[in-house]
Amino acid sequence: MVHFRVRKLKGLRSISLLCSIAAAVGGLWRERNHLIIKVEPWKCSIYKAEAVDAITVALDGSLSNKKIQAKCCRALLILGGRFSSSGKIMTEDWILEQTGFLDGPDPISLEYEEDDIEVVDANIGLDDEDEREEWLRRLSASLISDGKKSFLGSISKCLGSGNSNLVRVCLTTVSWLSSALASLPDTELQLSAFLALISRLKEILENDELVEHRILANLSLLNFSNIPECRVLLVPIAEELMVPLRSLAGVTWTAGELFALISREYS
Repeated sequence: MVHFRVRKLKGLRSISLLCSIAAAVGGLWRERNHLIIKVEPWKCSIYKAEAVDAITVALDGSLSNKKIQAKCCRALLILGGRFSSSGKIMTEDWILEQTGFLDGPDPISLEYEEDDIEVVDANIGLDDEDEREEWLRRLSASLISDGKKSFLGSISKCLGSGNSNLVRVCLTTVSWLSSALASLPDTELQLSAFLALISRLKEILENDELVEHRILANLSLLNFSNIPECRVLLVPIAEELMVPLRSLAGVTWTAGELFALISREYS
């Protein structure tokens, strides 16, 4: 009877967490739509904090619960904001395409298309790239600074999980997040993200068996290298990055660019 109650309690907690993820993405997405249609943004910081904390808790839950992992991965891909004309989530595909890598796996959405995360106005497109970048800047700042829990700490744990789907989605998230951070004027925010993620990104670049993982890690490091304070911190590990960057140079232009940049700084 005790074991049954424990299982039931865990099941109820999972259901509650699944609902929280859907609500969190819905809230953050409404702010995106407010930006597009030029109305007053979602200002109440307490709700933003709750949304960010819900996603962070879900990331932690993703390490041990497949249903939570599926929902959380879909949520992160939705927040990246890239969709096909038919509404299919294309965030990962789009980012890999920008690196010149066209042989990646089918989008993560293969597994996660059907659930209750509503993107009511996904058809309201951020056709203007400036608007899209502004949305991602605001979102990135919120994810890092608005919650009481550490979003970056949870992302880092997931990057070290060894779960291919979870790692890939988190790398996709770090790719657009690092790009957005590079255009923000907040050095403290930029450094906090870099320091929280650099060890994982370096480890993946050096050791991960999947080329798309290494490409995404390389892209994130390249984005961080556009921040002077972060670039300085890459110099001490420049020599260690040379070999993995050379091995990637044939499949993505981003590896050659990062290689050239840190070579200049190192010499």
